[in-house]
Amino acid sequence: MLSYVALTIFGLCVAYAVHTYRCFQVNLAAAKQSGIPYLWTPIYTFNRVWLITHRLWLPLIKALPHSWTSQWIDYLVPEFLWNKLYGPFRDIDSDVFLVVSPGHNTLYVADPEAISQITTRRNDFPKPIWMYSSVDIYGKSVVSTEGAMWRHHRKITSPPFTEKNNHVVWQESVHQAQSMVTSWVKPTDHSSGPIWDVAAQAMRLSLHVISKAGFGVRLPWPHEEVETELPEGHTLSYKDALSVLLENIIVVMLTPSWLLGRSPLQVHKTANEAFIEWGKYMKELYEQKRDEVKSGETREGMDLMGALVKGAGITGESNGNTDPEKAGSKQLLTDEEIYGNAFVFILAGHETAANTIHFSMMYLAMHPQSQRRLQKDLDDILGDRPVEEWDYDEDVPKLFGSMCGAVMNEELRLIPPVVGIPKTSTPGRPQGLQLGGKHVTVPENCYVTLNTAALHRNPKYWPHTSEEDLLDFRPERWLVDNSKGANGHGHSDEAYATEEGLDFDGPDTRPDTAASLFRPAKGAYIPFSDGYRSCLGRRFAQVEILAVLAVIFKTWSIELDVGLTMSDEEFQKASDEVRRDAWNKADARARDLLRNGMMTIITIQMRKDKVPMRFVKRGSEQFDYAV
Repeated sequence: MLSYVALTIFGLCVAYAVHTYRCFQVNLAAAKQSGIPYLWTPIYTFNRVWLITHRLWLPLIKALPHSWTSQWIDYLVPEFLWNKLYGPFRDIDSDVFLVVSPGHNTLYVADPEAISQITTRRNDFPKPIWMYSSVDIYGKSVVSTEGAMWRHHRKITSPPFTEKNNHVVWQESVHQAQSMVTSWVKPTDHSSGPIWDVAAQAMRLSLHVISKAGFGVRLPWPHEEVETELPEGHTLSYKDALSVLLENIIVVMLTPSWLLGRSPLQVHKTANEAFIEWGKYMKELYEQKRDEVKSGETREGMDLMGALVKGAGITGESNGNTDPEKAGSKQLLTDEEIYGNAFVFILAGHETAANTIHFSMMYLAMHPQSQRRLQKDLDDILGDRPVEEWDYDEDVPKLFGSMCGAVMNEELRLIPPVVGIPKTSTPGRPQGLQLGGKHVTVPENCYVTLNTAALHRNPKYWPHTSEEDLLDFRPERWLVDNSKGANGHGHSDEAYATEEGLDFDGPDTRPDTAASLFRPAKGAYIPFSDGYRSCLGRRFAQVEILAVLAVIFKTWSIELDVGLTMSDEEFQKASDEVRRDAWNKADARARDLLRNGMMTIITIQMRKDKVPMRFVKRGSEQFDYAV
């Protein structure tokens, strides 16, 4: 009996090996015919089983002779896009290349011309929506659909993301930034202690902004909270339900729903309670908005849930129809799709802005001279006016075109939210691309990765003084002398002014940078993707980021904390040379974590450790080094 079992297992292994080899040969033949440079790996890096188990197998593979594995082993690490940056493109001497494996061919792209073609040919290079099925925990959304269904969702979800609604984003971001600083530094103090949780607090701030600006619910900071009773029928407050859900979102996404509610594990119980509670709150918000819209009530600001209710045709107001006789005749989105879109707005809307705020503060702490330049521009734009007198219409365009916008752009250049934007070629239909006058063919059913981490470091398209400079944070590279026509553009700063009347069914052609700053070549800068599937909420995020940077750096400076090297008492007694040495060690640690401590789950974040920082009143800085 045992021999039959062994023989069966052996036969299955042989069949699997033969099938794998044949798949590899088919993929290799397609790569050879494509006209695109290629390399190969024995395993498809993003196979789900490999993603889960690769840490077990990589040590065994590394034990093999180096000559066997040197050409491909680095590409088996899921984080290789971040680890290698532009290196693979430089090594292969091409800004596009294929990786051939038994599972799939994958095209990696760091070429603006190719990216412009891919992002505008929506039907030829669709989004692989199976990768986004895990975000459908409440229902389908504009993020997880494609084709006609995506156009349907986009037409309904786009209207709130217009310029007039960004006023409330600005106001709430200014308020939340002030509250965040107050939570760190008492009004009577001139400096904070070491703050280790800057990333978590930036997440909290961004979550507060999307909650108030998008759904009309203002969330308090710990120092602002007052005791309130839980709403009837709830076991968690609105704030706790949302916060706990987002903290455990990977558990919810990866755990089957039938198991999440039955598992005895505490992590599952916690995640399931938050999942259920936030679902209840969304339902209540939905019902409240539905009743408001049906009764003719309107609200100032974005009111994302209200826009979803109107756009879904529940009251007959969809697509400009305001005839009450037709109200409720047909609901264009199901309740679950409304919940799904509302949840995606929060999930996608808070991580991108929070990461940019966190890393901008860290980079500026590491580059004091850039921080001083930012503060000078803020003084020139905002003067001595109190925050309450800052004006959105007057100040935001100036901030967007100043060092404040340059800091935001440079951070997004170096750490885009998604380092590999996924596309795919359609099954059975190879797709042609024109690259520098040469025609190449993308194999059918090929995964396509727009490699933003490499693209944003491609030396052909960015001002730089050296290879090291291109890898470093230097927002000044975005500042140009417009009097000399250095930017090559003759139009005014229209980045905010062109939102009204935008055709949301067409590709988004709005620029991501101000006309007064350096404008990269089309397709060379895509922190919010590009074309038809570019991020709906990018202006929301940009306004939030500009507001937070302005509030913080108008009054405060941020410095690296050197507490891991010396205590405050030792620091006060230390010489300038010893202090400089301590700062250099803190700077080196931060740089190491930015290169080696990053990992992608939903967006890329620093996950191996944290960088402590201090907030000090301007004029009380302890470090002002030019590095």
